[in-house]
Amino acid sequence: MNDLNTQQASVSVLVDVPVGQAWERLQDFSLAHNYVPKLTRTKIVSTVRSGLGAHRHVYTGSKYIEETIVQWNEGQGFTIKLHKGARPMPPFQLAEFDYLLSEQSLEQTRIELTLRFAMPWGGIGKFLGRSMMLPVMRKQLLQIAAGMKYFYETGNPATDADRKRLAGTVETVPAVK
Repeated sequence: MNDLNTQQASVSVLVDVPVGQAWERLQDFSLAHNYVPKLTRTKIVSTVRSGLGAHRHVYTGSKYIEETIVQWNEGQGFTIKLHKGARPMPPFQLAEFDYLLSEQSLEQTRIELTLRFAMPWGGIGKFLGRSMMLPVMRKQLLQIAAGMKYFYETGNPATDADRKRLAGTVETVPAVK
């Protein structure tokens, strides 16, 4: 979905692992709780464990949101839809998350994360998205990217201290007009 009501935030981080190693971690759809702040566990709920159609629940305590892979680019990344059942994740009309890998050098990978969303309520929703949601989304993306850097480089789950220490390595990607 790429209409006037869709808004997005993107960040990028350089990870000191080859792109093949980064892809090995990224395509394992069960690992999100190792780098996303506040996630306590990830549960694959589809028979497909990775690739197009893979579906997971990501938990914060006993509550969860659903994520389903809706686009798959082997070795490069994928897009997930964030939802609750058949409906988009509240309060959104659309919520999608892109993971994109690109080789920076033989031993480095650039990871770009993009969250696209559309709010209900027309112009008011767009204003609320721009003024309230985008700043929160940028902060969340920064934390996820810093956590990915730590987890991908060490193999250990990222802590809040790790994310804070590595936050300065994450760059905001300018919005596409």
